[in-house]
Amino acid sequence: MNLRRLIAVLVLAAVGAFFFFLSGFAYAGGFPSGGFELTFIADVSVLCLLGASVIALMSFKNPDKVSHRSKMTYATLFLGLFLVLVAFLIPFPVGCNLDAWPYNLTNVSHGCPASPEGAWSTIWPNALTTCFGVILVTSVYGRLRSRNAVIPGLGMGLIVSGFLLLVWGLSIGYSTSCPGNGCPPLTGSQWWSLFWPDVTAEIMGVLCMVAGTVILFASRGSRPEVKSVWG
Repeated sequence: MNLRRLIAVLVLAAVGAFFFFLSGFAYAGGFPSGGFELTFIADVSVLCLLGASVIALMSFKNPDKVSHRSKMTYATLFLGLFLVLVAFLIPFPVGCNLDAWPYNLTNVSHGCPASPEGAWSTIWPNALTTCFGVILVTSVYGRLRSRNAVIPGLGMGLIVSGFLLLVWGLSIGYSTSCPGNGCPPLTGSQWWSLFWPDVTAEIMGVLCMVAGTVILFASRGSRPEVKSVWG
């Protein structure tokens, strides 16, 4: 990877991560109830992270010169992009959306219990759809570059998806309402009953990132294009 591509990858990854952290913590009490502006920021953030992955995959060339650019390949790539862009907006019929299905989906009342469990019961499909779309995009784009880049593309998709799950797990929280004289500290069982969905998302995120990193290191034999760092 030459210097210009490396800088582009680092800048896009940093911008995407920064703004996704902002959008994640802005959603804090629920998702996707943050409004169109926050949804737009989250979409742009994910696209920046995907852009960093795509530029990194450009270092892979097709050594056998065989074209893999079929209509089905492009259709799958656009499907992944479509899922990434709309996953934040779809009110799946689960959790707080269940009572509104199939009516009034654009004005769902956000009456979830004030807890991470109430939020996550509604947003799991949104989160998993986004992650699936990310993995589709990176894997299929790797296929377009080279047979050898499919596995690295999968690894990059897992890393990005893991980061998204980790940020969601960290940002969707719950603050107890306490009188002026304070509240007794939560017991271990009380804390776990509130925050186990967040912990689950965080663990899944870390596992995806670790798996993606292992896949990238294991695929070093894919022989990406080698150029001078100043090329």
